Amino acid sequence: YGQRHVRELAAAQAVATALGATAHRVVRFDLRAFGGSALTDDIAVPHSRSLAEMGHDIPVTYVPGRNLIFLSFATAYAEVVGADNIFLGINQQDYSVGGQTQVWVKSPQWTKLMTIEDFCALPDDDYQTMAVDPKTLAIGWHVVQRRFRHAVSGKKCYRVQLEQGFTIDITEDHSLFTIDPVTANIRPVKGSDLREGTPVVVPFDLSAASDAWAEDLASIDLRNLVLREDRTSQSSVVIADDYLTNGLHRCRVPVDFPVTDDFLYIVGLWLAEGGKDPRTENDTLQFSIGGTLEAVETLQRYFGRYNVAVKKSSPDNDFDYGAASSVFAAIFQYLGLYGMSRSGEKQFPPFFWELSQRQRRVVVAGFWDGDGAQVHNGECEIHQKSHQIIDELAYCFTLDGILPFLGEGPRGQKFLGISRTQDMQRVLDLYPLRHPLRRAALEVALNHSGNDKVTGLWKCEGIWNAVSQAQLPPGRKTYIYNAGGKYDESVRSQRSAFLEVPALHTLVQSRLAFLQVKAIEEIAEEYMYDLSVEGAENFIANGILAHNSGYPDCREEFLDAFVQTANLATKAGTQDGRELRIQAPLIQMTKAQIIERGLALGVPYDLTWSCYEGGERACGTCDSCLLRLKGFAEAGATDPIPYEETTA
Repeated sequence: YGQRHVRELAAAQAVATALGATAHRVVRFDLRAFGGSALTDDIAVPHSRSLAEMGHDIPVTYVPGRNLIFLSFATAYAEVVGADNIFLGINQQDYSVGGQTQVWVKSPQWTKLMTIEDFCALPDDDYQTMAVDPKTLAIGWHVVQRRFRHAVSGKKCYRVQLEQGFTIDITEDHSLFTIDPVTANIRPVKGSDLREGTPVVVPFDLSAASDAWAEDLASIDLRNLVLREDRTSQSSVVIADDYLTNGLHRCRVPVDFPVTDDFLYIVGLWLAEGGKDPRTENDTLQFSIGGTLEAVETLQRYFGRYNVAVKKSSPDNDFDYGAASSVFAAIFQYLGLYGMSRSGEKQFPPFFWELSQRQRRVVVAGFWDGDGAQVHNGECEIHQKSHQIIDELAYCFTLDGILPFLGEGPRGQKFLGISRTQDMQRVLDLYPLRHPLRRAALEVALNHSGNDKVTGLWKCEGIWNAVSQAQLPPGRKTYIYNAGGKYDESVRSQRSAFLEVPALHTLVQSRLAFLQVKAIEEIAEEYMYDLSVEGAENFIANGILAHNSGYPDCREEFLDAFVQTANLATKAGTQDGRELRIQAPLIQMTKAQIIERGLALGVPYDLTWSCYEGGERACGTCDSCLLRLKGFAEAGATDPIPYEETTA
């Protein structure tokens, strides 16, 4: 195809002969007519690059359309000789995140937050996930093209912890995103190249995508509730005339259970300071609400509609109230609300992510009021032994542009905090807190100077170069340098300092924060997971921007699309009823795994060639040589071809 050298053609002939191929055909065409690649144009081949540099973008050694053209020729030849299978030796590096990583998923029927492991197990459908447009840096929904599960027992895996308590599990070759210090552009950084202090991109405001939860959930179907007879005292709960009731028939609840704001607020109170041991036979729902008058009024108003009395646990106790009802005890159990706060068993119920964002705010408001969120020195914190509640509360907040911080508290607790003043204002504006003291505490906190700089821009040479090169009135550059903190030792600066710099508009207007790596721990995993996302090559995982990349024509979605086209474009596929198949058995294998398999099969590696240069000996420093040498080293084998230089 007009590549830099013919050495690989000679190697292909030697390998074909050694393996006893029936025929070896060489068809010449000249992609130098178009150029656009270091292999077909006067563009220098990169040398001595780190793995991180190789993973930044599609490399200059990518040849536009090469595999597309190769497969077109192979399809024509297959049709002539009557072959049904084309084998292709491409592979894509397997970028992976841990199975419990939370991702946003939207189908035509629903939108949820779920683990990537669960997502990969779902049946085929039209799914989307939240990702960042690489050109505009806008956050939105993008089509998920493929879902992957990779075996990673032979890889190094890491648990990466960032500021604000964000955590993600990744393989050594999975990339997150950072800021390029020279260009101030967003670029990937591999797990193996992360260090403490590395700034990592974290989307902090997902509100642009929250319209997916615009419609309120009107009701929940309880018709299957009576099938759950885990507790004998609830076995008397029956359906009569489309109502749930019991032997006394005083409490009657529609089986199309209405999801009212009072009910959602009570769910929040329950999650904060209510509880029921799943093993108990008692039918009373106990709420510990600290004498909060608004909470008592809500409980009495709501349960009173269904003829259920709300009473103090004892006459002298202004903190604990109970609602005795076998019907509501059965409903709470069916909805997944049982569990004890002191045991850390609580979690938001499954229907939480079926609610609209407005309805979720009502649940959170009840939780906030019931938990007794503490506000101190301009920060507010919620502590819980039920860690999953804290994690999901954080995800809920990011849909409203609120960036919380997470941490481990005493006695096995996990806490969520808010320190930015604009975030506290958003809580006041959006979340219908009913406790006046809770609202007052937040209003007082607004008078403190919060940690607003946590979502500022990361200071680097590229930022200051953009300021230096901007066409601005006299004195404005000096103002921006000072406002941006060029001469202080902090790592972040307020975004507003750079509003006048045109080259920084996209970055300033983005909803992306740069949080430092605080700790990296090596872990062991058997499987990890990945997504291929259309038009993004990234997705939001555990609140962090995760990357997947590589040559675009070395991906399974490309092969799937091509084989469909080939079967539509050939006589064999349309008239003869033959189905062409493309086999790519190496596509999800690492270089080391390919080498190990080849050694077991007796592949003549001494006849093969990988180097981008065409000398008598491989250079040892181009990307292809470095990846080949790394693969042999990880396979515990010696590469049999000679090199000019080896650094891997």
